[in-house]
Amino acid sequence: MKRIVFVWLLLLSSMGHAVQVSNLYSSVVQVPASSDDKQLLNQAFNQAIDDVLLRVSGQPDKLSSAVLAKAHENSASWVMQHSVVGSTVNVSFYKESVDRFLFDQGLPVWGSNRPSILVWLIEESSGSRKMFGANQPSTALSELFDGAKLHGLPVYAPLVDSVDREVLDSSALWGFFEEDILKASERYQTDVVLAVRISQYRGEAVVDSMLLSPNQSARLLSVTSATKQEAMREVLLKVSAMLSDRYASTRLANPNELYVKVNGVSDYRAMSSLKNYLSSIDVVKQLQLSSIVGGQVEFNMLLNGTEEKFKNSVALNSLLAALPVSPLDYDASHVIKYQYTGKGNN
Repeated sequence: MKRIVFVWLLLLSSMGHAVQVSNLYSSVVQVPASSDDKQLLNQAFNQAIDDVLLRVSGQPDKLSSAVLAKAHENSASWVMQHSVVGSTVNVSFYKESVDRFLFDQGLPVWGSNRPSILVWLIEESSGSRKMFGANQPSTALSELFDGAKLHGLPVYAPLVDSVDREVLDSSALWGFFEEDILKASERYQTDVVLAVRISQYRGEAVVDSMLLSPNQSARLLSVTSATKQEAMREVLLKVSAMLSDRYASTRLANPNELYVKVNGVSDYRAMSSLKNYLSSIDVVKQLQLSSIVGGQVEFNMLLNGTEEKFKNSVALNSLLAALPVSPLDYDASHVIKYQYTGKGNN
C-alpha cells in the first residue's frame, strides 16, 4: 500500500490551494526488452507523447486516433531529452512543441497550476460500507491515486479520523449529502472535493462520484463496468475533462478582451508580483498595463479562453480577492475588479 502518498495530505494546509504539477511534459514508459534500439525509441516516443497529450489537454475523448497518429509522426522531433535503462525509457518533450500541436488541432492546453482535489471514498462490500483515507488506506484508493497521477490531477486523501467522522459519517458520504461533505472538507482547504462511492450490481462494478467546487453546481457521474479499476479509470477521464473545461486555455481566432482593475497595489514590489502573476495565468494571451491611479492598477488583457476561465484560475490563488463591479464603470460588462492581498502562493 502506497501510504506515503496519503501522508502528503498533512502538508496541504501549508500549501495554499492550487498545486504546481511537475513533469506534465515527461513520461516514463516500458518497452519490450527484445526491441532493437530504433524500434525501442520509436515505441517509447509514441507511448510517451500519448501520455503527455492526455495530461496536458485533459481531454482524452478528443484525442482521436487521427490526432494521435499525427503526433506520432512528429514525436521524435519534439523530444527535449531521453534516457534508456534496460527496457525503461524516460522521455521529456519541448513544452512549446506540444502546446503548439494541441492548439493546431483545436484542443486545449491545461497548464501546471491545477486545483487541489480532496477525495472522499466509500466502498460497499458484503453488505457493509466503509470509508477510506490516510488512516484507512485501501487498494481502490491507491489505484485512484495512481490513475490521477497519469492525468496530472493533484489528489489528496482525508485522514478519516474521529474529527472527520464527527462531521461526516458513512451514511452521509454514501448519500452524497453536499453540506456534510463540504463541512468536513473545510479542514483540508482544497480547491475541489470529489466524493466517490463504489458498489456492485449484478456482478459489475458501479462507481458513482460527485465533484464539488466553490460557486459551481455539483457534477454527478456514474460509471458501470466489468471491474472497479475500469470504472474508476473512466471516472477519472471524465473528471479530468470537466476540470480542463473549467481551466484550460484554447486558441481563439479572436481572443476575448478583458479589463482588470486591482486595488491595494501600494508599491513597486506589489506591482511586480501582480504583473508576474497575471502573466503566468494560462488563459492570458497578452497583458498590458493601461493605468495606475493611486493604489489602483488597470490592465488590458487578451484571453485564450473565456472570462469565466480567467476567474476560475484566479480563484486558485489567494493573491487577489474579487470585488463587485459598478455598472457605472467603463465597459462594465468586460471589467473585473480585485483587491490585492499579497497572500498569493506564486
